[in-house]
Amino acid sequence: MKNFLLFLFFIASFFLNAQDTVKVAANMTPDQLAELDYNSGLAALKKSDCNMAVEMFTKCLAVKPAFDKALANRAIAYTHLKKHAEAIKDINEAIKINPQNPEAYFNKGLIFFETNQKDSEHVSLDNCLRLKANHAEAAYYKGLLYYESNDPDKAIEFYTKAIASDPNYVYAYNDRASVKRAKSDYAGAISDYEKALSIDNSLVFIYNNLGSAYRLNKNYPKALEAYTNAIQKNPAYLTALINRGSTQFENNNLKAAQNDFEEVLKKDPSNSSSYNNLASIALKNKDYKKAKDMAARAIQLDEKNGPAYYNRGIARQMLREDDGSCADWKKALSLGVEGAKAFINATCD
Repeated sequence: MKNFLLFLFFIASFFLNAQDTVKVAANMTPDQLAELDYNSGLAALKKSDCNMAVEMFTKCLAVKPAFDKALANRAIAYTHLKKHAEAIKDINEAIKINPQNPEAYFNKGLIFFETNQKDSEHVSLDNCLRLKANHAEAAYYKGLLYYESNDPDKAIEFYTKAIASDPNYVYAYNDRASVKRAKSDYAGAISDYEKALSIDNSLVFIYNNLGSAYRLNKNYPKALEAYTNAIQKNPAYLTALINRGSTQFENNNLKAAQNDFEEVLKKDPSNSSSYNNLASIALKNKDYKKAKDMAARAIQLDEKNGPAYYNRGIARQMLREDDGSCADWKKALSLGVEGAKAFINATCD
């Protein structure tokens, strides 16, 4: 989740908050030369060349030290370079020069977002929304904060505000859908995911999310359709392939499920969960030797794969390896697999 949020942070910073380019006259004064450096800084920022952006904004500020937009954008560049102290210093100076600029407060909120200072982020985003009530990005990030703090109703409220300000805000639709899905409002989630895809049908992770909403709603044909759309658009997107296999398994189509998990392993031989999923299929087929072997492979790749210990315990029990099965279930329980407790109570000393 964190990587995805950071991805959104980059998009928001580079493309939503960089100020408009300043036009430069033919016969340039020192101030106009400074503005040329500012424009070059913006261009570098949009190319993700943050070191060059810092250099250009610094040249600009050497001539125009009170240029709040240059300070605000240098703060963005510093943030991406993980120079958070410098970023905060710049953004505070920009706000001091122009305390009525909502974008500066929003950028400050994003700095706090990356440094995981949630309370400070709330304050900065609130200041942004105080100055610009329809600031879609600020409302969206407030929604993220509330979702992370397990307040789904407030999260939905702010995602809805973001959408009201920008009806094409695809990420707000996606994230609002995910909150609704977590609240078991599957119809609402499906509607929001489909709206997001109507805005941008290239985002494969939204097809995957839509498939998960249909799967939770036990609509397996629509779930499989959504996962397949994701896979067709990006065959390397293994999450959708794993989820499609899991849906086939739940729908008792074991051969199709096996094909999907084996395809995952062709592309990623280190995928522990797919080996364990093959173990689950083998257990259903009463092939206990294969189940034990597949679960063992999963554990070899990930010693914290609790479900793999659980499955291997069942396979060992059926193979009359009682001591081994109890050891596996106890390990599974220690890793959070609560279902192992019943087996331990029933069969282990």
